[in-house]
Amino acid sequence: MGEKVSRPFGITILAGALLAVGCTGIVVAWGAWPRMSSISPLLALFALAWSCVAVLTAVLTWRRSRFAGAAFIAAIGFLLFPARYIVPGGQLFLPAFVVVTLVGVLGYRYLSRAQTIPA
Repeated sequence: MGEKVSRPFGITILAGALLAVGCTGIVVAWGAWPRMSSISPLLALFALAWSCVAVLTAVLTWRRSRFAGAAFIAAIGFLLFPARYIVPGGQLFLPAFVVVTLVGVLGYRYLSRAQTIPA
């Protein structure tokens, strides 16, 4: 009837973490949604967009799709947007860019390698 699909432990952990972060982001977007017309909804829209990308990445990672690596880079790259605005002078952007790039490349390589391993 049904085949048992064996997933590597790293795939399970990564998909679970991305799903948890995505669901948390949806809650943050709901909490940050402006209640008055004079408040900008930019934070809420950013949190909602990032959480949707994180949930999509979790689903693609769980299903071991070939697009999981690219979706992971998009989810991690989304974090560079607020890094530009945390410190107005831009002293935090370069270290954040280096860390995000390193995590994105390592995650992409892991997901690409894990996708090619037969289940």
